[in-house]
Amino acid sequence: MSETQDGSTALVWPLGPELTIAQASEVHQKLLELLPALQGDLSLQLAAISEFDSAGIQLLLSARRTLQLRGAHLQLLEPSAVVLAGLRCYGLDADLEPQAAASEEEAPCP
Repeated sequence: MSETQDGSTALVWPLGPELTIAQASEVHQKLLELLPALQGDLSLQLAAISEFDSAGIQLLLSARRTLQLRGAHLQLLEPSAVVLAGLRCYGLDADLEPQAAASEEEAPCP
């Protein structure tokens, strides 16, 4: 658990090193198992992600939507350059509001 910017608590879930179509089903299933017990926001630790594709983006969007319906928030913590590039390429970097380090290098679109 960690404290969010607004002072509420969030469960921190580390993901990686891949968030692609090959892991989508497994990550989705774990997320479905996690949600009923979630008492606040969910923070995904994305620093270790080295491979990321549109299936990963779909998972992030789905998680955000599900949490919003519950009155909770999704935070993307320390997304890797690959994640930031993927979000930027799809125009979702502003929507998903990744919490990136200021020195994060910009990777090319995947």
